[in-house]
Amino acid sequence: MLTEADLRLLTAVHSPASISELSERTEYSSSYVSERVTHLEELGLVTTTRQNHEKQVRAVHTPVYEGYQALAANQSHIDFPSIISPSMLRVCWFLDRPTAVSEISPHVSLKRRRIYQLLEDLLSRGFITKHEDRYALTDKLTGLADFAQTVIRYEHQQRARSLCAAATVVWSGPNEALITAQGESLDTVGSRFDSQENWSLTGIPRFSDFGLDLFSTGAPHYFYSELQDAVTVEDVIAHTLLADADTRNLSYCAVLVAAGDVSCEELRDAAWYYRIEDTVETLIRFVETNGETRPNQAQYPKWKDVTSLASQYGVTV
Repeated sequence: MLTEADLRLLTAVHSPASISELSERTEYSSSYVSERVTHLEELGLVTTTRQNHEKQVRAVHTPVYEGYQALAANQSHIDFPSIISPSMLRVCWFLDRPTAVSEISPHVSLKRRRIYQLLEDLLSRGFITKHEDRYALTDKLTGLADFAQTVIRYEHQQRARSLCAAATVVWSGPNEALITAQGESLDTVGSRFDSQENWSLTGIPRFSDFGLDLFSTGAPHYFYSELQDAVTVEDVIAHTLLADADTRNLSYCAVLVAAGDVSCEELRDAAWYYRIEDTVETLIRFVETNGETRPNQAQYPKWKDVTSLASQYGVTV
């Protein structure tokens, strides 16, 4: 994750510069600049070449670089590097909508006390508002949430592509991400992810864990998490809907919910986190009313198709 020094260097490298020139621009020692440049190069945010026996550093116009330039340009009076830290980015990820600390803490690797400290810092600067127990960025600072989400997504993208060049991030959170590997089969990529810590297979192939032994022909999906060791049934449903809320996936998810092994409360909590509240709420209402509240959407299954599918797999709904 980016540090204050990294952001100052990204600002300083607005034009190609040597290590010594960057040292002068940032007032960091040459050895420290060299260390951070190596880190930024590993992240794909800068490139380096040799010229006249000196290392020349160039910025790569990634979403992170472009996002930071836009953030700084829109609020040029704010010294963002002094504010932004890895922890602050994780908290700001949530603040594009009113959010309580109780909603943040289960989804970050930070203690509640630290979350409150970061929020109080933002509040004292006038960057966020507080209504009852919920915090949100002010309208002028919503770009900070956008930047946090961009950085976090980019970090997950780099991690996934180090294992599989075809990997694409479907969804990302501060310490978790859902990725797919389009054009790859489970047999091809499974060994790469299964052998790595923090990665779990998810989506359709995991339905067999919950009584639906489905045949999957689509691109495999993996879930990265620094917070939990295994995916829950509620996670699997959310991941499936994130991947594609088509008729097939909606039918399978409806069968799982109707079978009664899913906590609708926990599924709603997951939906809030994954930002698919409307999709999940519609699915829950559809199941609870035995299809009577089926939305007028072409991709939505009919209730008789759900019960027929359940019958095929010996599931009572």
